[in-house]
Amino acid sequence: MFVGANVPFGMVQLGPTSIPQEWDWCSGYHDSDSTVIGFSHTHLSGTGIGDLFDITVMPVVGEGLTYARGREEDQQSGLWSYADRSKEVARPGYYSVPLTRYGITAEMTATSHVGMHRYTFPESEEAGIVIDLMNGGCWDRPMDAFIERVDPRTGDPDPEGQALRGYRFSRGWADDQKIFFYAEFSKPLASVDILKDDIQIWTDEFKNMSTFAHVHFKTTQDEQVLMKVALSSVSMEGAYDNMQTELTDWDFDETADLADDLWNHELGRIHIDTQDEVARKIFYTALYHTMIAPNEFSDSGGDHRHKDCISETDGYTQYTTFSLWDTYRAAMPLYSLFQPDRYHEFISTMLHIYNEQGKLPVWHLHGCETDCMVGSPGIMPVADAIVAGIADEFEFEAMKASAMNPERGQEYRMKYGYIPCDLMNESVAYDLEYAVADGAIANAAKHLSELFADPDYYFASPEKAEKYRKEYEYFNERSKSYKHLFDKDSGFIRGKDSKGRFRQEYSPFASTHRADDYCEGNGWQYTWLVPHDVEGLIECFGGKERFISKLDSLFIVPSVIEGAESSPDISGLIGQYAHGNEPSHHILYLYTMAGQPWKAADKIREVLGTLYTAGPDGLAGNEDVGQMSAWYIMSSMGFYQVEPGSGQYWFGSPLFDKVSINVGKTRSTGENKYFTIRAENNSDDNRYIQSITLNGKAYTKGYLEHKDITAGGELVIKMGAEPKVWYCAEEPLEYKGQRPLPEDRLFTSAAVEAEIERVVGMLENPRLKWMFANCYPNTLDTTVHPVESEDGLPDTFVYTGDIPAMWLRDSGAQVWPYVRYINEDSELRKMIAGVIRRQFKCICIDPYANAFNVEPIGAADKTDWPEADPYVFERKWEIDSHCYPIRLAYEYWKKCGDDSIFDAVWHEAMGKIVATLKEQQRKDGHGSYRFLRVTDRQLDTKCVVGKGNPVKPVGLIASAFRPSDDATTFEFLVPSNFMAVTSLRKAAEILREVNNDTELAQECLDLATEVEQALKEHAIYDHPEFGKIYAYEVDGFGSRFLMDDANVPSLLAMSYLGDVPADDPIYQNTRKFVWSEANPYFHRGTAGEGIGGPHIMSEVVWPMSIMMKAFTSDSDDEIRECICQLMTTDAGTGFMHESFHKDNAEVFTREWFAWQNTLFGELILKIIDDGRLHVLNNII
Repeated sequence: MFVGANVPFGMVQLGPTSIPQEWDWCSGYHDSDSTVIGFSHTHLSGTGIGDLFDITVMPVVGEGLTYARGREEDQQSGLWSYADRSKEVARPGYYSVPLTRYGITAEMTATSHVGMHRYTFPESEEAGIVIDLMNGGCWDRPMDAFIERVDPRTGDPDPEGQALRGYRFSRGWADDQKIFFYAEFSKPLASVDILKDDIQIWTDEFKNMSTFAHVHFKTTQDEQVLMKVALSSVSMEGAYDNMQTELTDWDFDETADLADDLWNHELGRIHIDTQDEVARKIFYTALYHTMIAPNEFSDSGGDHRHKDCISETDGYTQYTTFSLWDTYRAAMPLYSLFQPDRYHEFISTMLHIYNEQGKLPVWHLHGCETDCMVGSPGIMPVADAIVAGIADEFEFEAMKASAMNPERGQEYRMKYGYIPCDLMNESVAYDLEYAVADGAIANAAKHLSELFADPDYYFASPEKAEKYRKEYEYFNERSKSYKHLFDKDSGFIRGKDSKGRFRQEYSPFASTHRADDYCEGNGWQYTWLVPHDVEGLIECFGGKERFISKLDSLFIVPSVIEGAESSPDISGLIGQYAHGNEPSHHILYLYTMAGQPWKAADKIREVLGTLYTAGPDGLAGNEDVGQMSAWYIMSSMGFYQVEPGSGQYWFGSPLFDKVSINVGKTRSTGENKYFTIRAENNSDDNRYIQSITLNGKAYTKGYLEHKDITAGGELVIKMGAEPKVWYCAEEPLEYKGQRPLPEDRLFTSAAVEAEIERVVGMLENPRLKWMFANCYPNTLDTTVHPVESEDGLPDTFVYTGDIPAMWLRDSGAQVWPYVRYINEDSELRKMIAGVIRRQFKCICIDPYANAFNVEPIGAADKTDWPEADPYVFERKWEIDSHCYPIRLAYEYWKKCGDDSIFDAVWHEAMGKIVATLKEQQRKDGHGSYRFLRVTDRQLDTKCVVGKGNPVKPVGLIASAFRPSDDATTFEFLVPSNFMAVTSLRKAAEILREVNNDTELAQECLDLATEVEQALKEHAIYDHPEFGKIYAYEVDGFGSRFLMDDANVPSLLAMSYLGDVPADDPIYQNTRKFVWSEANPYFHRGTAGEGIGGPHIMSEVVWPMSIMMKAFTSDSDDEIRECICQLMTTDAGTGFMHESFHKDNAEVFTREWFAWQNTLFGELILKIIDDGRLHVLNNII
């Protein structure tokens, strides 16, 4: 880690350099080592690479000094001194430490291009400052070095000049690094010794060069001598100009204060609110680390160097130190958020490098391409920039050219489709990183294709749209090269040779540093390096369950790394998850992408809390030029970009109560924009996201979009102690219509199609548009079969969905939402009239049956007893089988006035309905109805030899089965009795006004009144928590079943059906009861909450219950919550299902259930009709 004085992203990193011992001394400073060979003006921060340490300065006292780095065992072997770490001071922009050998206190501060030193000397006749051009980074060697005296007034050479200038050309990791300097002193120079020597350079050649300059002067006790050193990548003249531009005076304290102000300004671009002072220190230390590099590389005048080429920038600052294999993952996305102007300059620099070297940078340092690490990581940030809208076609061509460059293994991918392990070292790592880059290019191409296809785009071009569509297809396909390397038998991505054979001897725990199929990792870590195609990786594992199981294993297998020469970079282990190195950094967020965000939250909080500390060893691995710290910043704010070029930041678990990010300035006013994240009810226990709003709108995605962050606004995250999924983990990439082709639709209504177009035009949420357009016409598209009967009358058979039978209840509910259009569409009116006629025909056939065949084909459960009419599909006596047809017929009549449907068949059916309902009051015994079935389902048959449990006749009507087709426990089903009351009164009105049958009408009214009175006497229960509520079932003896079932009619749905007033206090109490754990069939889980029933598997929620809650609500917030839940529990299908598991919406029943689909459309229309369009449009 670099320790010293600098300013954000400055060229100068001025700090102590110790005697290097091992590779992890490569940043110059090591907490265990207090040796100092001098104060160097350039450092790398936590890279694992020993380079730079340029222009090292050492204040000295005494004679007979040895001009060398030296060895710790012999202090006279070099200029080095111990530092008194007990008095060390390090803060942003300032560093100070006493040097015990010389009795000198060293202080330093900096501007971007100038390092400023202040040395407090003892009294000495032999005081001085040595400039060391010999010693660089751990394995950096000088190729040429030069020092001369110059006149500080002009910067020109002068043998008696009071300033120095020179350069250091070196070769190390950067093979042709050139640094120029200019130095001034606050004290006149008594003399200057410039030492020259013949130095062996990297070849066998020796070269005579200036290696040291010793400036001599006398000092008094505690005299302060100041020194300024300006750097340039261009020339000595450039260094002189940088000094004149940035620091002409000698006020050290003011310069330090200005550096402090710069740091405060940049650190203040992200503000956090927290009571945890340790976490605050970790956060701002991390944020500081992210701004040590990239470093300014151009001079104040704009010139910069690329090897031997001097270039001028076009109005922007050039940067260097692009550790892109590390930083593309979190640091570069972080810069795009809180350093937007610099980020733009970073991308411009990368494009400039592309122009100079023909490919985007890999690991670019001081004008040199090191080609360090694997893959083509310069592609990813450029793809991010294209998707963010700050780059376009030229940048795309740069990415493409880099990706098509047949070097560093790409030539093998083009030949074999992957990189064979027998042809290249680190083959898997290279291939996977190239695949990630291809995925990023594909994302950028898709963005450009959609942009040019947009007719509202000023530069719209169908030709370019097609061009980039083809680019997308090519790179998207090529990005799947990882699949060649996935071994289905072992479940690991591993090396495969050029003949298609997996490596024979293999262990996923094994590592040989930089000499195996991986790069600084093993099979456990690299198997997950597919952030661009998580869905494809899940398929490789054989499904999400196996994928998550394997992911779980990653964190619990032993933290053992096999191999004598294993990579030291595999660190920060939790199981085999290695947070100390970059290939693992996205892995925790795969849980969120796979639909289990609580596991991501647990692991993220563990990493934030245990692998980052406020101590000197506060990181689990190398800093890697800010990446390790950037992960902390992003994750502590609550999100992380997993897939490069996606513009999507997946949620984890926010650490702080409030974070405010300065995301740049508005174009119109130039004022700062802020994106604020508020985590309500946040704590270590309440680590799980419950719900999210963005700018006051409900947010139903598992990720944030880049454009939403950079636009500014407020994100409110409600936290809780229970796991929750607030988004659809199976969200489709595109909202493609799921309707049948027009020619394949069973029935099309022009009025309904117009309504769909109208509503879709009103809705703002693209997912909600998609779902409404899929669901609302589903009954018409897929289930209605209109014909004409033999007498020429309309006759419509309606499937319930995936079962080719017609339920009287379902069919009445399915076409109900279309009745509103029958005056606008005669064909639709005719079709619905046909449904009504068919329903009453069926009732005439058997008033006890609930479902019918289209013809007398005898399709039924062959074990049912007694045997039914061949028209009957199922003979389960359900009161609602009479009520729904009456409800539909009444509404149809009231809407259009057509009373032709109330013919002899209707009249006959009504007679049978009344007779059946009266018989089932059980006043004269059980009656004629029996039902038995051979089944393994308890509620699919009736007890007491088909009769059901006994009842006491009290005026209520027995219903052998519920609307779920499950047997009742206590025969008096309360919500169905309520529906019977309203249905009988509607029937009475029709019989009186249309059929002129006052006798049967009065019989209906009398029965309705009797049932109504019985409900008041027997259906109400005084609950100890909720007060007076309606029971679900009763038996007249005093027994009652306190529950509710999702299927309608239900207690919850009674006000929706109009059977009780919405403001009825007993109903309101009942509504609270049924939506609580007091209802045994209410379920609350990670995926959602709602009412189920015993009809299918346990712990499932029926979307119908959620819809009924919304239908019966007068609260905008409650309605919005219901809609959000419906949107996020469809498993990405765009349709409603019969049910979904409370903890996993991907586990559902019935892909095709037309009633619930159409009901969803009806709900959307009701919300709009009620003047609540804003509720729907406040959902993102």
